[in-house]
Amino acid sequence: MFDSSAVVAAKIETVYGTDIVPVAANAILCGSPEIEVIGKKIERNGLVNFFGKMPAIQFGEGVKISFTTELKGSGAAGTAPELGPLFRACNLTQSISAGVSVAYDPNSSTTAAESVSIYFYRHDHLYKIAGCRGTFTVDLKATEVGKINWEFTGLYTGPVDSSIITAAPADLAIKPPVFGSASFAVNAVAAIIESLSITMGNNVVKRADVNSASGVGQYMITGREVTGEINPETVALSTINYVSLWAAATAVALTATVGTVAGNKCKIWSKNSSAVIGQPKYGDRENMLIETVPVTFAPSTAGNDEIQFLFT
Repeated sequence: MFDSSAVVAAKIETVYGTDIVPVAANAILCGSPEIEVIGKKIERNGLVNFFGKMPAIQFGEGVKISFTTELKGSGAAGTAPELGPLFRACNLTQSISAGVSVAYDPNSSTTAAESVSIYFYRHDHLYKIAGCRGTFTVDLKATEVGKINWEFTGLYTGPVDSSIITAAPADLAIKPPVFGSASFAVNAVAAIIESLSITMGNNVVKRADVNSASGVGQYMITGREVTGEINPETVALSTINYVSLWAAATAVALTATVGTVAGNKCKIWSKNSSAVIGQPKYGDRENMLIETVPVTFAPSTAGNDEIQFLFT
């Protein structure tokens, strides 16, 4: 068995936890896949009249899978990217404007949130993980392609023997854009940064249910805290004063665009201009004074508007 033989396929479920059977057309170009069985062990400590330990009761409660994808579009404006099902299973609502854009906005659904079935092929082993919901982190760095690190948790299943599918992800021919010409700005001020990270911060929890075979009814998202970090070069305080913005807990607009070609662009922005600046810390980058600045993306009183991923 070759260690490099692995395929991940994901498809939106019609009914939570009911395997929708992802096929080759649902394959996603990804790297560094890892899988972890979430198990429980119940020790039995009954008193007996002989030495030795009674066998424990062991069973699976869920499966966690993580992997990395490139941040890129479908190649056609208004057509959802292959990452669409993953965004949707992280409690983001997909809105399509035909021929123009595909937007992903946060929502606050719990048990009614969308979910995916994920098939993970490793060599000739297959994990069929239904009922997956998750979270992710976006990592953007100058002169490199954008990366998204995903983590999903779904209902327990053990591996089965299966030949690996021959899969060509739908967007395989689309090259990911390099992070440049980003029009990056904070509070409408252009800033020179090396990197931008955004953590969706979904709280994925187990919902216990004695009526289910495993005692786990589903995995659901019960909250989120969207955060990020930037590292701008220090400029005159009259241009932008991050310490002052932090001290006043000022909410500002933050925006960055990955890509310049129609159909392969993604704008990431604080949709309601409420990115709250955290306490800056001075540092150095190639003998240039910089500030490492944490950011919290806060929703308005309307809710579900703290961030948007807009593919155009």
